[in-house]
Amino acid sequence: MKNQLVEEKPANSKPTKRQKRNLFFEFIKAILRIFYRKPKIINLAGELPDKCVFLSNHAAKNGPMALELYFPKSTVKWGAHEMLGNYRSRKSYLKDVYYIQKRHIKPFWAGIFARFEAIFSPLFYKIMNFIGTYRDARFKKTLELSVEKLAENRPIMIFPEDSSEGYFDVVKGFIPGFVLLVTAYKRRTGEDLPVYPVYYSRKKGLIIIGQPDFVDKMLEGGASRQEIADCFCEKVNDLYYRLVCPNDENVKEVN
Repeated sequence: MKNQLVEEKPANSKPTKRQKRNLFFEFIKAILRIFYRKPKIINLAGELPDKCVFLSNHAAKNGPMALELYFPKSTVKWGAHEMLGNYRSRKSYLKDVYYIQKRHIKPFWAGIFARFEAIFSPLFYKIMNFIGTYRDARFKKTLELSVEKLAENRPIMIFPEDSSEGYFDVVKGFIPGFVLLVTAYKRRTGEDLPVYPVYYSRKKGLIIIGQPDFVDKMLEGGASRQEIADCFCEKVNDLYYRLVCPNDENVKEVN
């Protein structure tokens, strides 16, 4: 009885470090909502499961943060591993890849923006629950961490857009890394995860969630990983054509 009394926590016990961190993150999110207006959510899929994968366009830097703030499910997101590194790694990636290569910003301004943003980016990545992604053997760690999160009933949100030439309203292509995640989870659990297409438009103030499809079914039909990626890319673009800008037949670069 004495041991039980010692183990019990008083009703007015202080918040744990994790609780304090969550409260801090919620405070930061409240501030960020001032800059990201609440979008209208169009859910074509109905009730969303806890174990699934969402594939969304990136909409430059706008998509990940807006989806963190307003998406109806709390998700764990994939992001470039460079942004989880030290200050030099973050600054280099932001300047050379994000601002110059993808956003076509002049090097002088790209350097200024990158130096400033690299200071605060770790906070935003923690808020958005990012897992680093790689293009080499270290990608295995990304898959392992993602499978663990799915086992904890935490959906994974991926931005597989091929943005090497920039970000566009109509996505040019998907990188097929998400196919490896679904197949890794299937090997571990025997379950085929539903994969949902998502489209975010800041200009129109919309988040659209499409009907799910299944990777295993496509693989059994003989589709390659890239063909599966292309199929889901078309599903995301279809949401744009149908509900965001049905009269737009041209590929426009995101502002």
